[in-house]
Amino acid sequence: MRTYALVAAALLAAIGMLFQFANSIIGIPTGFGMTIDLVAVPVLLAFFVLGYEVALYVLVLLALLITFASPTSFVGAIMKFSATLPMFFIPTLYLMARKRGFDAVKLFGILVLAVILLGVLFALGGYSYAFSETLFENALLIGVLPFLVLVAFSYFLLHIWKRYGADLTLSSLASWKSALFVLALALLLRGILMIFTNFYFAGPLFFKISPQEFTSFVESVPLPFLGSNSWYFVVFFWNALQGAMEFTIAWLIAFRFGFARKYGA
Repeated sequence: MRTYALVAAALLAAIGMLFQFANSIIGIPTGFGMTIDLVAVPVLLAFFVLGYEVALYVLVLLALLITFASPTSFVGAIMKFSATLPMFFIPTLYLMARKRGFDAVKLFGILVLAVILLGVLFALGGYSYAFSETLFENALLIGVLPFLVLVAFSYFLLHIWKRYGADLTLSSLASWKSALFVLALALLLRGILMIFTNFYFAGPLFFKISPQEFTSFVESVPLPFLGSNSWYFVVFFWNALQGAMEFTIAWLIAFRFGFARKYGA
């Protein structure tokens, strides 16, 4: 990475952390541990302006900062990492499929399989947490393996980017139709992954209850104008709202306010 990109990544990660610290002021609590915030906006802005590689490094730096400087610690870092990654990887897949003539259906199928495998991994950790007294007392052990797998997965995607997408132009995402299409796909995959991770990992760890108790708790949390719903719909709804908001803000800054044109690679 060039010096310019490194400086930009560090600056954007720091801005994201400032948003994390401001959660109690500008964040909207959902009632089940998640807060609607602006933390991932700098990550997506990095993607729209500078591409996948810089966005990934911003996200990694942000996850490390959350781990060591935020009360949510490694649980919050893992959740932010796994929720944000699909929001710029799906547009990357779209661009590669469009430029290189890849079979988009196959690419999407591979990604869905990867998300399911990650969900299974979180499920194993969650069941260990629920039924093991030792792991209950040493919850950090449950978070290490999923986090390492997520990091490895993201760097595998980086290898794909460097091989097939480094010369891609992001300007095609300036079209609102293209942006809407990739946003819908990204929200779908984000929602699926977050259902797994909230049920088997973050929820039980954050509230120190079993996955089954967590689902009962979430179903008692009302949605705006929709009332109480199934726990998985509650998780999907709030993640869709969060993802759409951060994607839209970053997209507007990059393409409507001209940041991609002025500061892009």
